[in-house]
Amino acid sequence: MKKQIILFITAIMCMSCTYSREEQVDEFRMALSVSPFTTSMFRNGYTYQVGDQTAKNLEELERIYINAGATEMFARIATKRHPTPEDESVADSNTNSHTLEQGLALCQLAARLQIPINPEIMCAYIYMDMETQQAPDFREYPEIMPLQHGKAWEELNLDEICEVLRAYGKLVATEILNTGCTVNNWNLGNEANFGFAGISIGLKTAVNPALATVDPMQRYMAPVEWMEENLWKHHAKAMNALSQGIIDAYDTLGKDHSNVKFSTHIATVVFPTEHTVSYFNCLRKNGYNLDVAGISFYPSAPSAFQNSMDLYHETVQAITEQCHLPVFIAEFSYPSGPVTGAFAGWSIPADGYDISEDGQAAIYHDVISWGKEHGVVGIRYWAADLAEGWSNMSMFRFEGKQGIAKSILLNQYK
Repeated sequence: MKKQIILFITAIMCMSCTYSREEQVDEFRMALSVSPFTTSMFRNGYTYQVGDQTAKNLEELERIYINAGATEMFARIATKRHPTPEDESVADSNTNSHTLEQGLALCQLAARLQIPINPEIMCAYIYMDMETQQAPDFREYPEIMPLQHGKAWEELNLDEICEVLRAYGKLVATEILNTGCTVNNWNLGNEANFGFAGISIGLKTAVNPALATVDPMQRYMAPVEWMEENLWKHHAKAMNALSQGIIDAYDTLGKDHSNVKFSTHIATVVFPTEHTVSYFNCLRKNGYNLDVAGISFYPSAPSAFQNSMDLYHETVQAITEQCHLPVFIAEFSYPSGPVTGAFAGWSIPADGYDISEDGQAAIYHDVISWGKEHGVVGIRYWAADLAEGWSNMSMFRFEGKQGIAKSILLNQYK
């Protein structure tokens, strides 16, 4: 009898921690937003045509997205505080795309349009993703820099990093919230599979000096246990410190944060499902109590594993069932034609979906429709308005500098 009681209590506990899919359908986050690159597109003379509407600036384009069902905007924010001349020594295509100054401008736009915004706090100087890792740099923050006590970032131990990140979280969240915008969801890091806040494969860090000499290919072959011990458990503590700083900002400003959610997202195309599940569970086990598991999903990108849609279904179901978390697709895109340039090779058709405008619209619809029934709480179509090097992945076809909406957008536009 005692054993039966224990089993009954255990079952009740498991039921209480299982994510309820039914609750999220009416709250689906259609995060169709101007991208980090849209400002430069307008500056270079681009316009966007959707039905009988023409957008010539950020606000006009975001209003079009809202008419197409958008419920949330997005701002990716690096630690670089202000734009600088293009000849900066670390210049690349992201040098002046993700500064705090530009992020705050997007937050101000969200406040004017009365639409929530999802800030992505990268904790990298100008950029990070699955393959690119950068440490944060706080030289432009006299409020924070003294906390490093004259040390370079790579010389800080984990406790020192966490102290700085908590202060940074409070500062950046205070500036964001002071724009008057509404933030329901905060995302920490960008495709943080292999690094966060300078604790990264290939970078020097006192947290784990061995990371600096790891062969880059090791990140794709390392067992789960190695990733947990050498990377993810440290990321959990750093992310928790950053999230606590964000909460500190709400408290100081007297704002309610009882319904505020935190997430991070990873690229799943390089991870078997086992790694994905272990990643999110490791973060929670080591102190970062995230509320949403984020993934990047590009069905046409090369994958070492299986059919992309099968992997999507398997990944979402594994996260909801084994991590007891809802899933947000933080980056999604599918091509309407051959992809060239930096993303050449991302033209692999998913089973049942042509590389065409119709195929692009169909897979977007099906990913959302299936997702709503299986624990996906939202989707962000990545860089929907970007032309240069991304035009066939975007929601517009470009004739010169005029973007004309493809069916993927027209199907949603009111």
